[in-house]
Amino acid sequence: MADSDEIFLSMEGSLEDAAGRVAEVLGLEFNGDLRVETGELQYKGRARTFDEIIGFYIGPNTFQPEPDEVQAMDHYPLVVDVQARNRKPAQAEEARLAFELLVGAFGDVPAILSHNVELLVAAYLPGRGTHTFEPGTTLDDPDLDTWRPWVVG
Repeated sequence: MADSDEIFLSMEGSLEDAAGRVAEVLGLEFNGDLRVETGELQYKGRARTFDEIIGFYIGPNTFQPEPDEVQAMDHYPLVVDVQARNRKPAQAEEARLAFELLVGAFGDVPAILSHNVELLVAAYLPGRGTHTFEPGTTLDDPDLDTWRPWVVG
């Protein structure tokens, strides 16, 4: 599996409206409607740590847990997949910077930053602030007690 970095947002509204709000904050340009193929809207924007264009795929959160499990992102209906395909080593930093911009702009919107939809990097809750997790913290049940105070539940 290729490295991926995702921002999960607990935003209300249609995909078009939510993606438009995200695109405005991040300074993104619409690049295609992939809803038939993947359910996502595709955007592109300038990287912040190098001089190239990177991709942003904004769509519904389709990552569902097993029936007897919970995941940190269960109550976050929108996901922003940040892709720096030509500069994979910089991708996590690009996602972190996008996460910080979105948290700063949407102070009332809970957010999660993850890597490979496996590891929980950071979470933001209105009124509590941002928490950065220890490396290796998963989005899954085994780390529930670690992330529960920092995610929408």
